[in-house]
Amino acid sequence: MASEEATAKAALEAPLLSLLEEQKPATVKSETTLKTEAAKAQALNALMSCAMYVGCSTLMVLTNKWLASTLDVQAHVSLVSFIFRVAHKPPPPPPPQISLLLMQNAVAVVLVSLLKLVRIVSYPDFDPKIALKWLPVDMCFVVMLSTSFEAMRFLSVPMITVFKQLANLLTVGGEFYLFGKSVSYGVILAFSVMIFGAVLAAANDLAFSFAGYAWQVSNCFATSGYVLYLKHATQSIDLSKFGMVFYNNLLSLPLLAVIATFHGEPAALVEAHGRGAINLNFFLVNAFAGSLGLLLNLASVWCVSATSATTYAVVGALNKIPSTILGFLWFDTIITRDMGIYISVSLIGGFMYSYEKLKQASK
Repeated sequence: MASEEATAKAALEAPLLSLLEEQKPATVKSETTLKTEAAKAQALNALMSCAMYVGCSTLMVLTNKWLASTLDVQAHVSLVSFIFRVAHKPPPPPPPQISLLLMQNAVAVVLVSLLKLVRIVSYPDFDPKIALKWLPVDMCFVVMLSTSFEAMRFLSVPMITVFKQLANLLTVGGEFYLFGKSVSYGVILAFSVMIFGAVLAAANDLAFSFAGYAWQVSNCFATSGYVLYLKHATQSIDLSKFGMVFYNNLLSLPLLAVIATFHGEPAALVEAHGRGAINLNFFLVNAFAGSLGLLLNLASVWCVSATSATTYAVVGALNKIPSTILGFLWFDTIITRDMGIYISVSLIGGFMYSYEKLKQASK
């Protein structure tokens, strides 16, 4: 009797067990599909962040090019440049670009504060503790900016481009040391191609300048420090992206004011105002640039948090290409043979880097 009951029970359970067995592959397939969709969404998020960063950066460069040409005056020689000028007279300083950035960052602070006031965005009120945590980002940025301007007074643009590519290697090493992110041979090969292109472009500009190399090496460390600490800040500081933009622009204002004064830019602005270069049209374009600066800050935070410090640095290096091409189309900027070589080889290196990253994401 017991045997018959067991047989009957087994007969009843068999279809149910069979049904469960059939459902198992579907469950596994569903989990695999979800992982694939999540990977695709992550890749799309990274791609969109890079595209927004390149677009905003390119527009910002072109806008500032117009503003700089409007303020085509010579700032006073800075004290630091005078100290380093031993036996080499540098070319004249560029227009007061730090002052332009100062005004644009002030516009960005006003805009993001207005957005918070009308409750379109939200972030905590100013907190000195958070400001202290974010301050190294702005300090690295200001040092990066200042050393870049000083290096440009002594070195050619192709030579500076070589060093900027080498700075990406510092970022790779720093990301491995600080965040434990390894680098594939494909990425190293892509970097090598981009550096090779920069060296080819600078082959005819290898004049030695101690002051220029000193400034540019300092700029490399400041650039890598900025990118790496920005990555750390976006991960460790509990703020929305708009909150990060607020602190990033607000804390930069006093630092930029000091650097601009140190470079003698106030006198240059007074001279520009005296000849009517600073007018309503100038302020409107500068306000537009400040709005772009807000978007560029958002894009930077988004890009470095969605990708990696290395990818952010590579995109930052490659976005000079669309700026150069659009500058040629809109401002009749001459693209030299050396620049053409750099653009061509850098594009190849950029495609190699993108392919390697896509291959890693598909695994």
